Amino acid sequence: MRERECVHRSRGAQGQFYAGTAYVESIQRLKGEAAMRMASRVTPFFWSDAKGIRVWLCHDCAAALYLRHKERQQ
Repeated sequence: MRERECVHRSRGAQGQFYAGTAYVESIQRLKGEAAMRMASRVTPFFWSDAKGIRVWLCHDCAAALYLRHKERQQ
């Protein structure tokens, strides 16, 4: 499992891991510029690789993507 993270992790923000597929699906639900803005906050990866990725998101980024507790990954 490869890991990616939002830019806020290096600043000491609290957060957790989410499945790469849940992250990609959440980005796809956003409209144009909002999707681009959120995607630019996370270390890039090919979306076709999402099944093998887990994405660490701070609580604010997860909330902006409407990710829920059930989509978390340990």
